[in-house]
Order: sequence, then C-alpha cells, then structure tokens
Amino acid sequence: MLVVDDDPMVRETLGQVLLDEGYVVDLAIDGEDALVRVREARPDAVLLDLMMPGMNGRQFLQALRAEPAHATLPVLLMTAVHGLEVNLATLGAAEVVYKPFNVDDLLNKVALAVYRARDSGEAVRAASSPGTLPPPAARDDDDRGVVLIVEQDRARLQQLDMLLSERGYTVVSMTRSLVQLSRLARALRPRAILLDLMSEGVNDVVRDLRSAKELDSIPILVFARQGAAVSAGRADTLGEAVDADLVQFVEKQL
Repeated sequence: MLVVDDDPMVRETLGQVLLDEGYVVDLAIDGEDALVRVREARPDAVLLDLMMPGMNGRQFLQALRAEPAHATLPVLLMTAVHGLEVNLATLGAAEVVYKPFNVDDLLNKVALAVYRARDSGEAVRAASSPGTLPPPAARDDDDRGVVLIVEQDRARLQQLDMLLSERGYTVVSMTRSLVQLSRLARALRPRAILLDLMSEGVNDVVRDLRSAKELDSIPILVFARQGAAVSAGRADTLGEAVDADLVQFVEKQL
C-alpha cells in the first residue's frame, strides 16, 4: 500500500493502521513524491489525499493515468470534505474515504482495492519448491475465485502466489496472521484460506473465522513446512507441506 498525504500525523497513523493489518506500507508526502515511489515499486493500491500543496491528488491521478503501466492501479481518495461531489470515473479513482476515518470502513475499502489489483502486477518467479504439480488448468475468462494466504516467508509466499495465479485464482496474500483476517474474508469470500502454522496467533484466527456463520463454509488449511506439529481446531491441517500440496488443496475446492 502507498499512503499519500501532506499531513505527517495522518500519514504515519494510516501507515501504522495498515502495518498492523498485515500490509507492506510506503509513504509519500505529495503527488510528485508518490509518482516517484509508484514508478520505483508499484503498489497494489494507493490511499491518496485529494487536497495537498504542490502536486495535489487530482494532478497526481492525471499524471498516473497517463502512464499505461499504471492505468488500472486502484486509488482510494481521502478527503475531509463530506458530501463533496466526486466523479470517481472521471478522476480515475476506485473509492472515497472520508476523514476522520472509520477504521473498519477504511480497511474494508482497502481490502476490496487489493482484490481489484489482482491483475496489476507481474508475477515474479521464485525457486521451485519440492513436489510435483499437475499442469495448470485451462484458464476461462472468469476468475476461478479468491485464495487468501498467510505465509511468513516472502519468497515462498511469492512462489505460491505465482502458482495459484497461473491456475486462474486471484491471490490475496500477507506475511502475518491477524484476528482481523475475518474482515478480509467477509469482503472477498475466498475459495480457500491457507494459514502458515508459524504465523503468530493462527489458532485465534481460525477461531475468529469459524465464529462467523457466514464464513463457516470456507475451507481453511493450516500448514507447516518443516515438520512442526500441526494443530488448529476446526481447520484442516497438513504437516511437511510443499507448494504442490497447497495448490492441490485449493484445486479440490472447485
């Protein structure tokens, strides 16, 4: 996530909220700074203050949308002017978030923006993990569904993301397991949820997910990579898991 705001308190507070939710966060002080950061490392979504000195939010969006590589990058506008008439389609924005922030509303909109960003970045291939995978299924025009993944090892997370994306799934991933994960699950309605046993609080996350009746039908797999004892109430468990095992678990849910 890239947060763009000229107010340092707003910028730092939003950054901390998103970090606590499990996102990787970058901060920019104005539109010009934000353009530099987007070009250096494309984010999955941008939280953008509309009114800033220097290059403001509207000017940033105009410059951003002029670059084909960033024409579809999801942007959420932030404004303190309630009732402001904002033509999102004209501006090229996905949502409006009003200040002062309702944190639940903000995080729900961010989760949906990340979902919309599913095709925005190139998959970067990591070294293959052990195991034999079946060939990717033929892609249909329609997405095969969302898979929500928590894996603390970024290289393995990237590899698993790539393997599932090749098979037509939309992957929403993070490196930390949080009780608030149920918020993402409610917003995205994933085909399956894969949780790394080594992620702190995984049992609390499973308990929270299973306490929500509307999420009870979503398959959850808690996995361990190196033979750790696996135990998570009301979730499938798998020890000595390789990427092939995890992909095959997801494929079984079709």
